Amino acid sequence: MNRWPAPLNRTGLVLVGAIMAAAGGAGLARGAGVFGQDRATGRVFSGAVRRYAADHGWFWPAVAAAVIVLALLGLAWLFAQGRPGRLPGLAMEPDAAGGRTRLSGKAVTDALESEVGEYPGVRTARARLIGSSRRPELRLSVAYGRRADPAELRSRIEEEGMPRLAAALGRESVPAVVRLRLVKGDRGDTLL
Repeated sequence: MNRWPAPLNRTGLVLVGAIMAAAGGAGLARGAGVFGQDRATGRVFSGAVRRYAADHGWFWPAVAAAVIVLALLGLAWLFAQGRPGRLPGLAMEPDAAGGRTRLSGKAVTDALESEVGEYPGVRTARARLIGSSRRPELRLSVAYGRRADPAELRSRIEEEGMPRLAAALGRESVPAVVRLRLVKGDRGDTLL
């Protein structure tokens, strides 16, 4: 499942949240008597709506079903926000009629993490593949110590690690976002 672009997702969440907050605030204000005591103790629905619901037995079950569906969609959207979007595996054959070969995304990222983790000065490397089998993308986060040269580290990832990853995936290149982060307290460092 491809996730929506982040700005669209954030906009949708803000709009839904604003509508729900406004509706809840209006309900609380009405119940507290902000709009007058008659409205606070009065009926929520007009007589026409009450008569329609009384004449049609399916009305309230349909309303309940719609609310349950909306709640489930909201929960699915909420849970989708927490998913890392990790690509579990990649189809290596362009044509399924010729057979199927799947490569574990974790195996590929573990190999890259191991390789980058051995570069001089690297403390930790975390990689994940996202996207789809047709268009995989890499997210690589590297924590390095003070003794590492960030320019050399970046160059080595670009010239050694990424070409090996692309070759393992059978592609000419793989789009990537690489985050380099300096961490304090490198073993062997002395603070001046």
